Amino acid sequence: MEGRLGDVIMVQENINLEVVAIGSDDGVNTYEIRRKSGNEGKKSLVIELYPTISTDRAGCMDLSTMHLMNHAEELGWGDVRIVNLYSTVFSGKPRISELSNAETSMAYIEEILEEYDIADYDIVIAWGSALSTHKPTINLKIDILSMLKDKGLDNAVKCISTDNMYVEEAYGVHPLFLGLHYGKDEWQLIDYPIDNELQKLNDNLRVVHTEATKEKKGRKKNVSKVKECA
Repeated sequence: MEGRLGDVIMVQENINLEVVAIGSDDGVNTYEIRRKSGNEGKKSLVIELYPTISTDRAGCMDLSTMHLMNHAEELGWGDVRIVNLYSTVFSGKPRISELSNAETSMAYIEEILEEYDIADYDIVIAWGSALSTHKPTINLKIDILSMLKDKGLDNAVKCISTDNMYVEEAYGVHPLFLGLHYGKDEWQLIDYPIDNELQKLNDNLRVVHTEATKEKKGRKKNVSKVKECA
């Protein structure tokens, strides 16, 4: 729609955004926030770490979602579905001991991965590098990637990059990091190397297990020494 104000041509653009939120009735857990614009585009499933928006505040945007939606059009998306490894809603960075409710969120993600048109989606790994030594989180990432392989969705799995980012060391970068450091870049999708990332996660899991075993043995030795001194 165009109009004129003196010598200035005025343009009006109307954008309709439909927001759907799915979570627990007590507002503690959010399983999905979906934003559909009036623009034609692909559907996307973005897998992040944990939610910061509850269902009763679904119209709000945290910084991660804001950056993601600002680049949705250039990524070719008209429908953005955001899910997380954990479902508990946090207003800030959680303590490791607070991370729970992964069983339900994983089951919810698996339901989405069984939808009839899921192979037409861009399935985007965007959980970042946080909690890289947290065994439960490593296992969740392995479970998700293994699930994607088992369902034959390898070719649909992507991650976000830019021309100015050295992505080889950081596949699956979180939208918040991208927005803060590469917000003015043009975002693009690249293939996510599932097999290589699974290998890295399994190697990391072995290292974490080895370190935990050493620490446990060290504590036992210290206890034994205390008993001997007593």
